[in-house]
Amino acid sequence: MFIYLVLGLVAIIAFKFFHRDNVIEFTVPVPKEAEPGWNNGKILDKPNIRDPENPGFIQCYDPATGQLLDTIKAHTENDIVESLKKARNAQIKWSQTTFSERRNVLKALLNFIVRNQEEICWVSCRDTGKTFVDAKFGEIMVTCERIQWIIKNGENALSPQYRDVPMIMPYKIAKLEFEPLGVVSAIISWNYPFHNAMGPIVSALFAGNGILVKCSEQVAWSMKYFNDIIRKCLMQCGHDPDIVQFLCGFPDCGESLVQSELDGITFIGSPQVGKKIMQSASITLTPCILELGGKDSAIIRHDANLDKTISIILRGVFQNSGQNCIGFERIIVHEKIHDELVKRVLNNIKLMRVGCSLNEEDKVDIGAITMSDHTEKITTLIESAISQGAILLHGGHVYNHPNYPKAQYYTPTLLTNVTSQMGIAKTEIFAPVMVVMKFKSDEEAIEIANSAPYGLGNSIFTSNQNKKYWMAKKLRCGMVNWNDFGASYLCNLPFGGVGNSGFGRFAGVEGLRSQCLMKSITLDRFSSIIQTNIPQLLTYPISTNGSMFVNNLIKVIYENNWLNRVKAILELIKVSIRK
Repeated sequence: MFIYLVLGLVAIIAFKFFHRDNVIEFTVPVPKEAEPGWNNGKILDKPNIRDPENPGFIQCYDPATGQLLDTIKAHTENDIVESLKKARNAQIKWSQTTFSERRNVLKALLNFIVRNQEEICWVSCRDTGKTFVDAKFGEIMVTCERIQWIIKNGENALSPQYRDVPMIMPYKIAKLEFEPLGVVSAIISWNYPFHNAMGPIVSALFAGNGILVKCSEQVAWSMKYFNDIIRKCLMQCGHDPDIVQFLCGFPDCGESLVQSELDGITFIGSPQVGKKIMQSASITLTPCILELGGKDSAIIRHDANLDKTISIILRGVFQNSGQNCIGFERIIVHEKIHDELVKRVLNNIKLMRVGCSLNEEDKVDIGAITMSDHTEKITTLIESAISQGAILLHGGHVYNHPNYPKAQYYTPTLLTNVTSQMGIAKTEIFAPVMVVMKFKSDEEAIEIANSAPYGLGNSIFTSNQNKKYWMAKKLRCGMVNWNDFGASYLCNLPFGGVGNSGFGRFAGVEGLRSQCLMKSITLDRFSSIIQTNIPQLLTYPISTNGSMFVNNLIKVIYENNWLNRVKAILELIKVSIRK
């Protein structure tokens, strides 16, 4: 009998662990230009997204090779009007879908991403010049984790929340409901085109919204494929694909989008553009979430595990060629271990290989700089720092690749002796540049970290538990990680910062709810027995004893002294009896 019981339990456990819901599958053809080894594109003499001969079109090219990928018509105000109309029509029906139906869409999307991760990475790498490993981390893993979190926790996060009621109204029910906003928009940056598009999309869809995604003109080519993925997913699941609209154009396109009748805006980009979006959105009082980059630091105390720390900070600085809003832009290290850390990271940096991951996957550590004019800005910041006393130990210049002379690469760089007064310590550099700063005390480390105008995130490397918490509380930022890089993002905690890093949050419970209209509702608990009944003394015209009644009512409910409460009850009775 015992054996049968054990076998039964094993069968139940096996079913729970290995049973999978039926997931809808679909396929999307991959553009031939994305395939590894593709070299059939025209080499542009001066790669740039703008072609003077075709001002209304976006010239798409591979920054890792300089090859032309396609020429795409830039969207204009008329396209925005039409897209918004389609999304609004589709959102009426979509808002009525159940959480189960929305989960099915996300499950199908997650299944497609996992099974087609190579192809998605090909497309992202071709359009941005990033490496395969960086794409697997920054495009695939974080997107899968975001979707899986919503599948598991989304319904609970958006289910009605019940709140306590006051003593004066015990017969009431107070609750908070989360309703769709309507049609929202996401104006996204180019550094992680797949993830930056899919993150807002899955949140908006699960909240019951329609969404207009305005991608950066830097990645217009890859958005065609990503658009096909989400549209095919929705169609195969039986829903109107018009609920999601992709737009891609120059700055005037983004400006027109912000000024249209949207119900919410999420912007990922620079503080300069973020301020303009906020100003334009103020005309229609459209709520905004602004993620405007960062100047994150890694504070390394003398008691940190240096072997593990060095590996993590190298990833934090050089992932995606430093084009990462939560990347380590400042390495703030204690003077006792400063020289050793610099010596060891220098050895690693000198060995880093720069190139095109799609053509030489196993031989590339650092990919391309996506924006054509950015390398000049990087060099200017470095040279300015050197003129003020910084020491350049490696790099500091454009990398001319022998196989791709028209590509956009920058040599992995190590800069030490940097101070808080230098421009490179205050400006988001977005490049494969490790900036090292030295500190003597914990207080000085905090002062250095807080000296930048940004306040997105920071990391603390130490083995001292007490110091970890003390320093975390002193840092002025939205996120803090201990002995790690970007862990809070993967853990689906709310993402966002303060200062020039913007405001509002996406991801996690708070981020999902930010896509909703939070509606406060009160109901009668026993409507057939008791409802709100205003006393005769307070009914217009108010009795001369009305003020005395309210005075004693307040004492009954909020007075600390019980004797005074009893007195107030007696007074209430007296006042109520008087004519």
